[in-house]
Amino acid sequence: MTIAFVSGPTGCIGAATVAYLLDNGADKVVGFCRSGDLSRIDAKYHERLKIITGDITDRQAVVAAVTQAQPNVIIHLAAFQTPACEATPLLGMDVNVGGTANMFYAARQLGSTLQRFVFASSSAVYGPRDMYAGPVVKTPMPYQPANIYGFWKVAGEGMAIAFHKETSIPTVSVRLSTTYGPGRDQGLTSAPTTALKKAAAGLPFEIPYRGREHYHFVADVGAGFAQAALEPLDGYAVINLRGISVDEGEFIRLISAVAPQVGITSDIDIHYAADAPVMPFVCDLDDELTLEVFPNMPLTSLQDGIRQSLQAFLA
Repeated sequence: MTIAFVSGPTGCIGAATVAYLLDNGADKVVGFCRSGDLSRIDAKYHERLKIITGDITDRQAVVAAVTQAQPNVIIHLAAFQTPACEATPLLGMDVNVGGTANMFYAARQLGSTLQRFVFASSSAVYGPRDMYAGPVVKTPMPYQPANIYGFWKVAGEGMAIAFHKETSIPTVSVRLSTTYGPGRDQGLTSAPTTALKKAAAGLPFEIPYRGREHYHFVADVGAGFAQAALEPLDGYAVINLRGISVDEGEFIRLISAVAPQVGITSDIDIHYAADAPVMPFVCDLDDELTLEVFPNMPLTSLQDGIRQSLQAFLA
């Protein structure tokens, strides 16, 4: 029997991860989060999903939840995103660093029961794209984070490496960038998803920044984390989640191109704000190593991801 423990199971990425786990080999998922709101998770999964409410910064609560669950695999997703980290840096550190330390501490108590630990890292551990020569950015590149969120993800990757060295339990750090699609509603890079919602509603929207981004469709993100937990692996791996890099203008163009295909007849009025800054997002993340380690990890085209998103928002 495969039991997966997921911190942050009710968010956008968590819900997609839970669905993929239960569709592809996990018998049960135990989720740990502050709220028992299951609105993002299809009702067909509720019977095999147990939610334990608690605070990731409370070590005693985390240990109790993990011990109760006795999972074979752990996926640690719970975290503050960049805006929350910048607005409340001490709390952000407690959640993103202290909470991650609590998860690894609890995992150590499981001993041989645990077969995999997956940590949700971020492309924020890299620097701006212009720091890297060549057509792609590979995982061996040095850490060059531009904000405290990125530094805290570096700390998480360090804990993941130490955990593997101390326990020999296979461990994966998964770096992701801009997730878009149904359920995404928080963080600076939720703007492309907001644009999709507005397009489906026939409303205008100004994206508050411009630049080239590395996009992941939400279903691929859930699949990526779940496969990192369920597929065979020995040792420690750090991978870039598979994605597609395009300029924000191309994403807007694709919304306009796909909208009529799903029955949207109103004009699409999605554009940059007049004073939109160019954001130095890292992009062009290499997935060669990703496919060597997890060869079945999916990649949805932008056209298909935008189509599925618009259809979901229309519904």
